[in-house]
Amino acid sequence: MQSPDPSLRALAERVAKLEAQNRRLKQAEISALILASAAVLMGQTQTSRVLEANAFHLKDADGRVRARLSMDAADRPTLSLLDTKGLPVASLGGGGQPFLVLFRPGTNEQIKLGANTAFFGLGLYEKEIRAGLSIQNSKPGLDLFDESGTAQATLAARPTGSFLRLKDPAGKEISTLWVDSSAGGSSFNMSGSAGSLSVNLGEEAGGPSLEITDNEGFSTVLGRREMVGTGRKERKPAASLLLLGKNRKVLWSAP
Repeated sequence: MQSPDPSLRALAERVAKLEAQNRRLKQAEISALILASAAVLMGQTQTSRVLEANAFHLKDADGRVRARLSMDAADRPTLSLLDTKGLPVASLGGGGQPFLVLFRPGTNEQIKLGANTAFFGLGLYEKEIRAGLSIQNSKPGLDLFDESGTAQATLAARPTGSFLRLKDPAGKEISTLWVDSSAGGSSFNMSGSAGSLSVNLGEEAGGPSLEITDNEGFSTVLGRREMVGTGRKERKPAASLLLLGKNRKVLWSAP
């Protein structure tokens, strides 16, 4: 009997090794499948778990805090997004007075959007507030401020009309424009260091008329007006002129 060819014997041994490796590979695949299924089942059964902490910090690759979720001093949950220097670029707060603040990098300029029980609105800030848009008691208004935060102009809408109010740097009202449907028209008032000017276009308020008054109390009235005499009222036409002294005493009139 001839001995087996060495090449055939080597081939048979190699085939046997491959079959053994194949069986081990199948066993490993089955084990991995079982572990993966168990992990999925465990994850499904643990979805109700709650992670609790007083604060969460999100860091970048260099270990710098770039986001922070915590409770602030007002017991309000706050989310802050930070730049690489740790300065805020955006903040979001909850609670009874929610807000959203956007910071302009490298400046004191901010945009604030907030709400509370009294009103809600949008504010633009530098060191102080410079502009504000708000709605209070269903009445919208726009306010403009100087660098110190003193109101300089106010535009507001009311159920019966609207008004524009202008102030000087000291906060003194110098000009007002009214549109009031309840008075049947509109009016304009302006004041300065020498006196005041008033224009009334409301018919129910006695207009149209124009009145100029100096600081000493003397006035000139041009236009329609009501004259009160002894026991009666007399309405003068728009083409009339009235000069008044102190205490509104009539000095001269025509017609």
